[in-house]
Amino acid sequence: MRTTHIYLIKHGETEENLQGIHQGQAVGGRLSERGRDDIRKVGDSLAAAGVTVDKMLISPMSRCRQTAALLTAALTPADVRVDERLAAKNSGYLGGRPRELAVAEATRRGVPIHQFRTPGGESSEEVQARYLRLWDEVCAGAHRTTVLVGHGGGIACLLLQLTGNGFDRYLDHVPGSGGVTWVEVEGTAPQIRLMNVSPADLPSRLRPRTAR
Repeated sequence: MRTTHIYLIKHGETEENLQGIHQGQAVGGRLSERGRDDIRKVGDSLAAAGVTVDKMLISPMSRCRQTAALLTAALTPADVRVDERLAAKNSGYLGGRPRELAVAEATRRGVPIHQFRTPGGESSEEVQARYLRLWDEVCAGAHRTTVLVGHGGGIACLLLQLTGNGFDRYLDHVPGSGGVTWVEVEGTAPQIRLMNVSPADLPSRLRPRTAR
């Protein structure tokens, strides 16, 4: 039975992250110095572990495009393309504003934060649905190793489904700058080998395993 390897990589820290801005789809974002360094470490660590990437799918946001450019320098994937399903959450008028406003608005309206949707925007449940559609497609595809470069919120939503958790555990599943999750899929059963490992810890976590 064929084994598929999928790596979920969160974009590096951005200048907007440092300012406490919720970017969403409204702000493309620019990687900070730390963000660039983190992604270089991820690329170098995966390459050193012998990971060969057949396909890399990336969010259309500039912060993910910058991340992918740094990763491809080390990993040289055979196929790189943008996939809109990996985009950041559409937060409507809250995009580009302080992070705490979303929680305050959801509380004011009496709506659970994962169900809260701004006019013309989307909820975290809807983000989860599109990440899952892409996940199912990748798992069923012909590629042996795929890298998905996305956003902390979307990756967390996907991990909630893979781990069987609800949105009450959302914050426990949000990766940091350059966080890496490695999932092996054999048949229909995904096995999480690494989850949200930081760039600094990645080399030691990869070493004991046979990477793909």
